[in-house]
Amino acid sequence: MKLPVLALALLAAGASRAAEAGEPGFVPETQAPLVRRSGGFNLELLPKPFQTNPRIEMTVYSERTPWGREQPDVSPSTPAYYVMQSQGYQPMGSNPVRENPPPKEVIDELMQRVLEARGFLPVRDPTKTPTLAIIYYWGSHSGLDVQDVMENPALMDLRNRDILQRAMLVGGRGNAAKYSRQIAYGVPLSERQAREEHLRYQIHNNLYYVVVSAYDYESLSLGQRRLVWRTTMTVNDRGLNMDETLPPLIVSATDFFGRDTGETMALERRINRRSVTLGPLMIIGVASPPIMGTPPPPAEPPAESK
Repeated sequence: MKLPVLALALLAAGASRAAEAGEPGFVPETQAPLVRRSGGFNLELLPKPFQTNPRIEMTVYSERTPWGREQPDVSPSTPAYYVMQSQGYQPMGSNPVRENPPPKEVIDELMQRVLEARGFLPVRDPTKTPTLAIIYYWGSHSGLDVQDVMENPALMDLRNRDILQRAMLVGGRGNAAKYSRQIAYGVPLSERQAREEHLRYQIHNNLYYVVVSAYDYESLSLGQRRLVWRTTMTVNDRGLNMDETLPPLIVSATDFFGRDTGETMALERRINRRSVTLGPLMIIGVASPPIMGTPPPPAEPPAESK
């Protein structure tokens, strides 16, 4: 997408990190059915690198700011127009590893197609003024593991920092506060259900992530950042690579972009490595549906200055 030089400069200036590739022929299966299940444990004897149809564990968390909730709801019948800037691959964590990220063009095209399915349309007509500036980036978060800390207890603070950074990616500031309490006081019984164990596993292990933030375009053109909504997605990287997991992750989040999920959505689905297809999407445990027009349960909203 070609943008005026001024717009590109403002997008670059307004994009700071919020949480401080697939095959070219990949076809998003945005209509794949949702399968809810109560949870439980899955025993898979064959390691994921050797599986043809591995299960991938994902999370999606989306929240609108108080100001964003005052804006009209977006859908394919009532679209919103945007300009977009990708900040590309950004590794995080205290123990970064070498990755081979997907081509930027592949992720850009997929992101545009998924946003369009939700009703967010790129500005192609120069006479049409966008209402949103969408900025996104993706990467890996690789931190210290338990073995590192056992060998050198002085690294515990770094390990805890990694956990809280991933907690932000998985569920925002409120989620990071919850895991900060768990680090200090332990895990209460009320937070040991299957869904919570899924989230805890995600937070305590390396993952791949995508962060998408939407800003008010008019405010940004005046040099001010007014966040409208932010959606963060993660997928566990164990036995998997970024090429095969980022596209399914983005597609699985289609219904959540620009909405209030109210809580972190714990998701699973299988991928077929041979034909690059997706199995049904499973929601683990009891999770509230996406909320439109109604504030979620009390939680600290995304910081507008991020």
